[in-house]
Amino acid sequence: ETERYGQFSKSGEFVYDHPFLWGSKRTGPDLMREGTLKLKRGNNWHYSHMLNTQSTSAGSIMPNYPWLFENQVDFEGTKAKLQAMRTLGVPYTLQDIENSASNMKAQADKIVEDLKKEGLEAKSDQEIIALIAYLQRLGTDIEK
Repeated sequence: ETERYGQFSKSGEFVYDHPFLWGSKRTGPDLMREGTLKLKRGNNWHYSHMLNTQSTSAGSIMPNYPWLFENQVDFEGTKAKLQAMRTLGVPYTLQDIENSASNMKAQADKIVEDLKKEGLEAKSDQEIIALIAYLQRLGTDIEK
């Protein structure tokens, strides 16, 4: 399995995931290492992949996700969600919660600027940008 799909998730890498979404069957790669592949899969790769999976992965059975390009993220609404997650034991600090909207916007703006350099037009509040930000962080917080 590890030769085919890479390393499995390690303890501590899912501390912010509530509920834990563990399964018993791997039908694809473990995304917990996705952020460590930034040189291989830049922001433009994720953008193109979600719009048309066949454009980056010929033969892929993964569906396309066009609504991610239409739906918007509510930056300000995230604060209440993080507060609720904190009550469940997720280790968000009060500072994390207070700065969540500005941190999200700054991260999104960097991704949008990077996509622009690649000739792709996007807006900071699109769900696709939030998903790219999430994927690019996976596996980068804990040293292996």
